[in-house]
Amino acid sequence: MKKSGFIGLCCSFLVFCLMVVVSGAQEKVKDSPSVIFPDPGYEFAAVFEGVEVVHDFVVQNKGTATLDIQKVSGG
Repeated sequence: MKKSGFIGLCCSFLVFCLMVVVSGAQEKVKDSPSVIFPDPGYEFAAVFEGVEVVHDFVVQNKGTATLDIQKVSGG
């Protein structure tokens, strides 16, 4: 009986430590950008080679800090 009580106490302590670590991680993320793409994909229609095609992709920042977009490339 004493062994199972000790194991339960250890498990409770580990769960408590995990909760502290997770709550600390959430606080660090609180003041950060969070990028959202409401419509992440777009399928262009067939075009002749050399014709310029244009589409505006919407990028939203749902975070609390400034979102700094440093590089954009096509795929």
